[in-house]
Amino acid sequence: MKQNDQGIFLHRTAFSDSSLIVTYYTAEKGLRKFVFKGGKKKAHQLFPLAPTELTFYGRQESDLLQLTGTEALFATDFQFDPVKSTIAFFIAETIRKCVHEFDTDQHVFDFIREQIEKLQKSKESLAHFPLYFLIDFTEILGVQPLVEQGGTIFDLDEGNIGKYAQHGHLTAQGEAVACIVSKINGVEMPVGKQIRDTALHIMMQYYKLHVPGLREFETYAIVQEILS
Repeated sequence: MKQNDQGIFLHRTAFSDSSLIVTYYTAEKGLRKFVFKGGKKKAHQLFPLAPTELTFYGRQESDLLQLTGTEALFATDFQFDPVKSTIAFFIAETIRKCVHEFDTDQHVFDFIREQIEKLQKSKESLAHFPLYFLIDFTEILGVQPLVEQGGTIFDLDEGNIGKYAQHGHLTAQGEAVACIVSKINGVEMPVGKQIRDTALHIMMQYYKLHVPGLREFETYAIVQEILS
């Protein structure tokens, strides 16, 4: 049966000489994989976070749907900007590794789309974008750290930022944690590269503790290198 949905492109792998397996986060079906016959000839359409109108065939319970058509929902310039493209790859990898296939959540799709629009419109420094994305995404995933009033110690194992931490737990504190707390409370607190890198490292450690089965991020080192 022919179907249509909106999707955010995340990843592609070779399937045959001319075809691809492509991964999208869709509005109605969540994280799904598609066989895209002849997709290698249309690779220019397949850039991370590309917002796309999808046409496909297949049953809801099918592991692989048959993608037959793609059309851009709106234009993005990520592939022409080295900083935005790095961020796009990082966000796409984060979503792909943190969201389970077949789980459907309109809030996740709406959040991703808002992040795309924000990245597209931004004309200022994007150095904090990956960090802020990771912090905000914890709320969408349901693992946002609990912040106690006056808390300065981040107990990563417990998922709590308070005045004390349990013995033997992985903890962090200092300006990097203050930056994280500020963002959780809705205030963006720009910091220098060293503190920002530390905060990003803390959040990556936190994700590994609270997102089951999370593997190493291939784009993490690139983000650290390119964002000054």
